[in-house]
Amino acid sequence: MIHPIVSSCRVPAITVFTILVSLVFFGTGELVPKTASAETQRTLRITSQSVDINYGKKISVTAVVDVGVSVKEIDNVRALFRPNGGSTIWSYSYPNYSLVNTDGNEILIEFDILTGPGSYYPPGTEFYIEIEVTDLGGQTSSIVSPNSIEYLDPANDWERVRGNGYTVIYYGIDRVRVEELIATVDHRIPTLEATLGVTDPPNFKAIVFPSIQAATPSFPPVSQTATDSYLFAGFAQPDYRLFVQGQMNSTTFTHELAHLYSHEAVSSSFTGIPSWLGEGLSRFLESGSSESSNERLRSSVRPDELLSLNHMQTIPGQRSDVFIFYPQAGAFVGYLIEEYSHATMAGFLDQMNKGRTLEDAFELIYDKPLFEIENDWRALFNAVPLPAPLTTVVRGDISGEQGLNTPVPLVDYEAAAAASSDSQPDSTSTIAPSSLSTVTPENPQVFNPADFEEKSDPDWRVASLIIGLSVITGIWLFTSRRRMPKRKTLRSSTQHDTKSRT
Repeated sequence: MIHPIVSSCRVPAITVFTILVSLVFFGTGELVPKTASAETQRTLRITSQSVDINYGKKISVTAVVDVGVSVKEIDNVRALFRPNGGSTIWSYSYPNYSLVNTDGNEILIEFDILTGPGSYYPPGTEFYIEIEVTDLGGQTSSIVSPNSIEYLDPANDWERVRGNGYTVIYYGIDRVRVEELIATVDHRIPTLEATLGVTDPPNFKAIVFPSIQAATPSFPPVSQTATDSYLFAGFAQPDYRLFVQGQMNSTTFTHELAHLYSHEAVSSSFTGIPSWLGEGLSRFLESGSSESSNERLRSSVRPDELLSLNHMQTIPGQRSDVFIFYPQAGAFVGYLIEEYSHATMAGFLDQMNKGRTLEDAFELIYDKPLFEIENDWRALFNAVPLPAPLTTVVRGDISGEQGLNTPVPLVDYEAAAAASSDSQPDSTSTIAPSSLSTVTPENPQVFNPADFEEKSDPDWRVASLIIGLSVITGIWLFTSRRRMPKRKTLRSSTQHDTKSRT
């Protein structure tokens, strides 16, 4: 007869329970919500703030803060910053600080916001600053600086002109030309609003340089070939609600502005929009017509060279494909708008913003699958119809870095095509990157720093109770085991059985 081993099944359960409960009370670095009321927080006051911008490398911030208490009672100081935008986050560092006066309550704080390689921020980014002070008693107080910081090259004399829902920030350009551009773009704003369904956008910024050569060093890091060849006319930066442009051109300006509007239209979408739709909208909204895109396709693209939308989820990497991608995107999206109305496109984007996938939203609004309407459009260019897809488009084909929160480049393919018309296109060269570097601050990210604090002191009454229970449990297990009948081992049983048979 085999007797159950009581200790072998009970010890692990009780021991694990004891360990888990003990860890709850003795674990270090436990984060718990703060319980301090607003009345117990100290009042901080920023008495002065100065900024030194080393453009392309860092922003150095110096602030004098009245902490409202003797400096000797300060445990640590934290400096936080967040770029303005719809989905940006706070980052922080622990800066150096020193006394302003030996007998006063003011401290001098110095810290940097890195803006160089690995911490790219576009020109025009506006930073909010917050100072957080924790005293020796664990009480934390904070204050947001009333003075935000705008990241612009101080070597240039920047000027500003307001448009309809945006501000143009520029230098080295005649103001009359800027005002003429604004008049042209303002005339197109109603079309953007009607097509994208965005009627109350935030105020956008347009950072305009006098030339592409002057703007390129301020563009996001891309391939060296693209940088050296000046193939990009501008970059939209939806995360920061601005775009950077290297030419005074209303067409390019409207294209980039449309990217910002499109981002706002689907800001709640989990997947964003594919490049054919985003670039197609911007290409169409440059003029509000698909005519120029249609003409370019008919004059320079054979019907069998047209791309499938399944292969237009991101901007192509090959030069020859890019020259097809942009006009085709503009022509197809223009077809959707001109054939089915601006309001229908706005409804399609709204459904995506509500969480529907692109394919579901499209069929709901257009009452036909996407591939069927794609084939209707292809027939206009005498292209053979594409077979029905076996499965829906894999959303993973859309690069996460070209999604909702990543800059989308505008390729000045018109100029590039003219420059390369006398030579055979290089099929291995890259005119546009398949993805861009994610905008990531080097400083650690913060998760609700004002809502949590570290608790290091355990509750000794509860701890004593746990220890007592552990001791009692151990004694009980020990005495129970001694009372149990001893089991014969398999070896002794076998020997006994052998002797009996003998």
